[in-house]
Amino acid sequence: MLVLVVAVVGGLIAGAVLGGSLANLDGLSLRLAWLVVVALLLQIVAFSPLGRPLPNSVVITMHIASYGLLLTFVVANLWRRPVMCFGLGVLLNALTITINGGYMPASAAALRLAGLPVSSRPHNNSEVAGPATHLRFLGDILGVPHRLPLANVFSIGDILIAVGLAWLIAAGMAKRERRAEECKADSAIASGRP
Repeated sequence: MLVLVVAVVGGLIAGAVLGGSLANLDGLSLRLAWLVVVALLLQIVAFSPLGRPLPNSVVITMHIASYGLLLTFVVANLWRRPVMCFGLGVLLNALTITINGGYMPASAAALRLAGLPVSSRPHNNSEVAGPATHLRFLGDILGVPHRLPLANVFSIGDILIAVGLAWLIAAGMAKRERRAEECKADSAIASGRP
């Protein structure tokens, strides 16, 4: 959730600095945007007290399914450049989580930096990387120090998700004329025209 908070705040600040307006966000049309909401709800349920009584297999299924929904949203909106960036992050995270049994591997050093427990049991959506971990470099290898607000661990994929989301918000806040030019350029990219 830290990534989403940072992305939304960063996108709103960037949009305002670039002369955009929140009112312009109502013209930002995204196909199947409701899938993002469902995906977030699945993750919230799976990794909150609501998910504690659920069997581990159900939690893992919900986690992987949430990424499937996010990837479906990405494919539906791939013609937008910010969504390409967001989608690459989602793809990297989905691949890493799926290949490692449903949890994002986290480095012990990043967990310690963030003040999170380093144990053999999963913590939220992460578990400590071990000898059998695949794609370790795409896991939660970065951390926000525990002395700072919202301390947590995050991955390269999370950074791409945050940049893509912030970019999408800032572009959506842009003046309508500028956004129309960007939409034409995005349509040209989608159709293969120069």
